[in-house]
Amino acid sequence: MSIELDFPEFPYEEPPGGITCRQKPWNGVLVVVDKIPFKTGDKVTFHITVCSDTEGQIPAAEIQGVASITSDTTSAGYTIPWEGVLDAVTEGSIIAFYTLSPADGSPPSTSQEAIVRYSRQQPGGVCGPDN
Repeated sequence: MSIELDFPEFPYEEPPGGITCRQKPWNGVLVVVDKIPFKTGDKVTFHITVCSDTEGQIPAAEIQGVASITSDTTSAGYTIPWEGVLDAVTEGSIIAFYTLSPADGSPPSTSQEAIVRYSRQQPGGVCGPDN
């Protein structure tokens, strides 16, 4: 049975459509998907690309994170790490999509991409864990 997959979301984006210094990206950036009937044993693989442009055309860092579903639920999440990923750009965008691999062995399905602007620019310079 194929499930219609929803876009992943960045629950702490602010202003809408953006991740900025306010979200303290050096602590990681959460991406979630919810309202999907995940079953025990499903595997959700988040595919993340941090780009050095706002249109998502110039990849600077990529990572995959896996959320293993341990009980029936309607949400899964992954925290994008700072080191080697979010620290790769000062200003640009983050693209996320995910693949659901059902525990019952049915074929995996992949969501559409979500994109959010990403900026560590602030008055007086660039934000990071030390400033």
